[in-house]
Amino acid sequence: MQRRNASGGGVAVLLTAIMALLPTGCDALLDVPHLTLSKSFSRALQDCMEYLQVPGYRYAEYAANSFPDDPETKCMLRCVGLNLRWWNDTTGMQTAVIEGFFHPDPLDELYENRTAECLRKELSHADTTDCCCLAYDSFRCYLQHYGNLVPCARFYPEDETRFVRAAQDCIEFLQIPHKLLKSYSAGSFPDAPETRCLLRCFFLRTGVFHVDTGFDVERLYTRDYEQPDERYLAPETEARLHKLRGSTGDQCTEVYLAYRDVLGELGRAYYEYDVLQAAAAKMTVCEVAVEPPAMTTTTTTTTTTTPTTTTACPSTTEFNYKELNCQNCGRLFISNNGRVSCCRCMKSSTPFGKFFF
Repeated sequence: MQRRNASGGGVAVLLTAIMALLPTGCDALLDVPHLTLSKSFSRALQDCMEYLQVPGYRYAEYAANSFPDDPETKCMLRCVGLNLRWWNDTTGMQTAVIEGFFHPDPLDELYENRTAECLRKELSHADTTDCCCLAYDSFRCYLQHYGNLVPCARFYPEDETRFVRAAQDCIEFLQIPHKLLKSYSAGSFPDAPETRCLLRCFFLRTGVFHVDTGFDVERLYTRDYEQPDERYLAPETEARLHKLRGSTGDQCTEVYLAYRDVLGELGRAYYEYDVLQAAAAKMTVCEVAVEPPAMTTTTTTTTTTTPTTTTACPSTTEFNYKELNCQNCGRLFISNNGRVSCCRCMKSSTPFGKFFF
């Protein structure tokens, strides 16, 4: 009971303490764009102290980078690692993620070797069934030998579910025609304007591409932490991407060429196509039932009511791209979510729609 009471009172004031400790230039609450996630070590530390009911008074020593060799601290650090994706109980330390939370001394050329030697020494005699101890020892090697712990929020790798959700969002944002969705769900990705812009949207939404600066190769490297590929960080990759910047006059084409010729085979090779295929398979075609007001005729003997009908999909020649309506019935094809298209066959009024009808 004493531990629970201490935890309840101490954890309640942790957020205030964290904000006070964050240096100037580090936002405590980040309004990140798109679906990008970021989290700081301090925020993950607070999370895990709350999850595990670690007494609040311990935050002061942890904030000073003092992590005593006790069971509570060890399991708390394992929780932080799981929270930030740099630890996995099956595969151990995820180097592509943990490296982003430390800043090496630029003049230190041996920090990687020292860290690797520390890991080899500490883990060679460790109990492989004690995940708290393994995570603790691994983190301590980075803390002692790799560099200074970065206090700012860092890019947070997504899981596959969120990647698929991001792809579904982009499919809806860009009003990808049903004909292409069927192709994507079958694993075929035609070189079409919609495909190019869908890739750009997906990279934007997941935070690895920026409109002003292009691809963020460090985030791509972190994103593929389960299969880290140093080629993301190679000068040759940066040079090839830089050569493509602004060379086409069309950012969708620029992203598509960069993916096809430079980035696609790195890390999880052509993983984006797997995600887009899964997202396309989940999409359903919108069919909105139109219910006109009931027409009632009253006589001395009977009352007639017109039954509910569904708007028929117009043919290609009946669809007016300029007026955005059916020339037969005059109805606008605008759904509740703002989609401007025929709800059955997905005939779209987007600039690229005319290429497919």
